[in-house]
Amino acid sequence: MTTTPAKAFSAWSDSAVKQAQALSISQRAKLLAEPGVVKPRDVLIKGESLRNGASDFGDIASNGNDDDVITTKVVHFQRHGQGFHNILGDILRDAGVKPDVDSSDPAVNPWLRSEIIDPPLTETGKEQCEGQREKASVLNPELMIVSPLLRAIQTTAEITFEDFKDKSSIPWIAHEGCREELGVLVCNKRRPLSAIKKDYPTLQYWNMEEEDNLFDPSNRESNESKSDRIYDFLVNFLANRPESEIAVVGHSAWLFHMCNAVIDCDDDPELQSWFLTSEVRSIRLTFLKQ
Repeated sequence: MTTTPAKAFSAWSDSAVKQAQALSISQRAKLLAEPGVVKPRDVLIKGESLRNGASDFGDIASNGNDDDVITTKVVHFQRHGQGFHNILGDILRDAGVKPDVDSSDPAVNPWLRSEIIDPPLTETGKEQCEGQREKASVLNPELMIVSPLLRAIQTTAEITFEDFKDKSSIPWIAHEGCREELGVLVCNKRRPLSAIKKDYPTLQYWNMEEEDNLFDPSNRESNESKSDRIYDFLVNFLANRPESEIAVVGHSAWLFHMCNAVIDCDDDPELQSWFLTSEVRSIRLTFLKQ
């Protein structure tokens, strides 16, 4: 099935949109061909796109009359804005070099370079996030969850959802469960916890250790392990929260994996497409006993 991203925000270049379209096709085929990535679980998570924004949410806390329904949440998922690691791929492509994220050669896989650890947003990335701020301002998240990587925290706390920072009733939680793919790719290694806390002292840090012991420099997280981590985050953390409307800011591969291997999106091509940088999608998640 061909999947295409949502209508492009003006800050997205034609090359970025085409790259997202290509990734939607290639990565979905790769995921579905790998054993163990999609598997039966105790809880089925169904995802429904809420394309019309707040007017489409309805009674989000209602679980209806279905005895199999555990809970329902409306979750606003956002990918971070363009980071410096993203632009490295664009630079290679502009120079006629095809980046290869699976290569051990930094000449074609610049995300291995030590200089790119936990990169921040570019100026374009900041503009992209600012472009989503108006959309975010009409949402009503009762909880903010963010990956502890710098580009995601900047996206959330400094730009797109900044209007919610002064609402003391909203918890802001940094959680390892919505981090990008673990291992090998240095851009996905986080800084020491003390350094993050120094920059963002008001965030709550959920069961995080000082050093990034989840990151293995010699082994990339398998797709099956990633599925398990996403499922654990959604079922054992997010679904158990008392809040009904939640914002989660994370990363492209994590979000794509979630929508294609963990959540049953009923083959919705918009939900199953690759998130563009800074893109926000609102999804009603229904958790059901199997």
